[in-house]
Amino acid sequence: MFRPNFIVAISCTMLLIGCTSQKPVLDSTSPPIEATTPLEGTPIAIAWNDDTQLMMGVDTGAVQSSLMFSPAVESLNYRIRGKGMMRHAYIPISLKQGAPPIENKQDVVMVEQAPYDGLIGWKSIRKYVWNINFPQAKHRFFNKLPKHIKKWNAIKLVPNSDYPQLNDSLKRRIILDTGAPHAVYISKKRWNAIKLAYPDAFVSVYSGYSPAAGGYYAHECMHVHSFELGSLKLKNVLLCESFANPNVIGIPEDIDIILGIGALADREFWIDGPGNTLYFSSKTYATPPPQMLNIMGGTFIPNSDGSGPMKAYVAKWSPAWDNGLRTGDTLVSINGRKKPYQDLIDYITTQHGAKAHIIILRNGKQHHIHWEVPDAPPAGEYYPTPEAITEEEFEKHLKQLNSLESQPN
Repeated sequence: MFRPNFIVAISCTMLLIGCTSQKPVLDSTSPPIEATTPLEGTPIAIAWNDDTQLMMGVDTGAVQSSLMFSPAVESLNYRIRGKGMMRHAYIPISLKQGAPPIENKQDVVMVEQAPYDGLIGWKSIRKYVWNINFPQAKHRFFNKLPKHIKKWNAIKLVPNSDYPQLNDSLKRRIILDTGAPHAVYISKKRWNAIKLAYPDAFVSVYSGYSPAAGGYYAHECMHVHSFELGSLKLKNVLLCESFANPNVIGIPEDIDIILGIGALADREFWIDGPGNTLYFSSKTYATPPPQMLNIMGGTFIPNSDGSGPMKAYVAKWSPAWDNGLRTGDTLVSINGRKKPYQDLIDYITTQHGAKAHIIILRNGKQHHIHWEVPDAPPAGEYYPTPEAITEEEFEKHLKQLNSLESQPN
């Protein structure tokens, strides 16, 4: 990740690009994919281009066997072909040194900088059993599921899906995306209804960069005490409006909920790809509040392609809103800096006691905004379970919201 609050959620949950693959050559003495430790944030594994070791994010949201980021491809002196954000290069990638490549032609994501060389995607991951254990800060791959794990809590996965899709009694499309940093992402069509159903939740914002979003983005989020999906009960998590943009790179529009890597933070998980099952332990561990929580509920981002002046994105009725900042305001300066580093934006929106003097341009006039970051509010005690929010209730909230929006100001 570039920074905790400026997320590189390069989540190829949505990159529906076809690839061909070969089964890797395995031996009985080593794991099929070489995971690295300690486990911090996005899981990392090792891959190879000839004799060059590559550090790869392990991303169940990428439908490919593997893909690369452009800085790594350029450093290896391979030619990148095509136009646009998603291109390709003929570069062999193996999961074991000296083994036949799982791919020869790589999809290449064009970025200025990247936190690692590329991604190992679900097409490779699903062949194996993946143990993810954040409490012990480690993860590892196996060829078979240990027998005792079959006694754990389990959620079946939909067979033959492009990514790990949880079987849901309400027929919602729920996927696990280990490339997305927060815990739960709600589709745009459901987000306003969720906010309406839980009016006391503290609404904030998060921002980042993702090809799946079409570039730089900012969206709303809520810090909640509890969130349940059937037998999977999450504590102290961020619910976020999904960053996925259906208008770019073939993103499916019917993904209702995305579980990010933050949903796996408080217990041990086993993803059994061949057995199409997600197992998780009953024992949970206390998780701290989200780091770098945007307490002010506002931020500044450039245009989606990274160009142009930074503009504000603000959650309504947040502290930033109450202090006069509005979505679309053009940033002139923060504490005297006309081109602030992202670290400064993080500081004046997340750190209790931080003071900000912000000058913005709105309708051709400059406005001065002052604030001091308050204490973070406590997480709400909410339980949006299938039992608590039915599809009928969702539709009721949606109709109520539409009715409110149609009323004159």
